[in-house]
Amino acid sequence: MYNAKVEYKMSQSREDYVKYIYEFGQGDRVANKDIAQGLSVSPASVTEMLKKLAEEELVDLRPYQGVRLTDKGNDLATSLIRKHEVWEYFLVNALGYEKSEVHDIAEILEHSTPDDMAERLAEFIDYRADWTAHD
Repeated sequence: MYNAKVEYKMSQSREDYVKYIYEFGQGDRVANKDIAQGLSVSPASVTEMLKKLAEEELVDLRPYQGVRLTDKGNDLATSLIRKHEVWEYFLVNALGYEKSEVHDIAEILEHSTPDDMAERLAEFIDYRADWTAHD
């Protein structure tokens, strides 16, 4: 019987913040107002969440200068993006979904997929990193 490694699981909301900062900031600092607009949340919610992410050492938060991901945050973001892409590939190439149908499904699945499962799935489906569902 397979014994999956137990991983620390953070909330989908926290993961969404990390992923947004990664994609929007591309290594640069991101202003709180941009995060609030991008995630459709209040500025107060952004401030509260960024403090939590800073405590977890996922972001480098500087008052009035914005936020950027730490190496730990960067690793989490790239892991989430890879899981998302693997699920899109699987849904299109193994289950026959149209590319236009898979983004929202993959968005849900990326948050509930352990790293080792994503790697096994990628190997099983012969995932190609140069493939994209977003033409």
